[in-house]
Amino acid sequence: MTEIDFAKYIGQTTSSGVVTIERATVTSFAAAVLDTSKVYRNLDVAVSDGFTNIPTPPTYLFSAAQSYGQWEEEQPEIERGVSNPMAEVMGSLMATGGMILHGEQEFTYHRAVVVGEKLRQEGIVRDIYQKQKGDRTMTFVVIETTYTDSSEEVAVTTVMNLLHRS
Repeated sequence: MTEIDFAKYIGQTTSSGVVTIERATVTSFAAAVLDTSKVYRNLDVAVSDGFTNIPTPPTYLFSAAQSYGQWEEEQPEIERGVSNPMAEVMGSLMATGGMILHGEQEFTYHRAVVVGEKLRQEGIVRDIYQKQKGDRTMTFVVIETTYTDSSEEVAVTTVMNLLHRS
């Protein structure tokens, strides 16, 4: 097994920022994942279904946190010299070879997220553990991201499991 002090990374922040929920990207995302529900394309349908605006599809926030709706001027300043613990762990593992897989993604919606909202997101390392399978080692890095609204209420919690196989 790889000799890295994983415990020092548990609880460290991996990301933070502001995600703006935009109608065009929500509608495009729904089309890209082949969701034909009009609730993601038509405000009248969304309102008649009880939403205050067009809601996001269930897995939308994964993409939103990576690219959609992150406007540079709304993002927090990145401290120089502060590294991303997920990148440090995966970088150390990749230096020994192997491959990285996105093993799992979980979404817990505490309420609907709709177009027009700005959500603050913060990711942290929840766990890192290893499993041995024959002569191979699987290292699992669990990242939890919390999305809060302007009233600081949690709207969505996601859990991502990245794994490295040597």
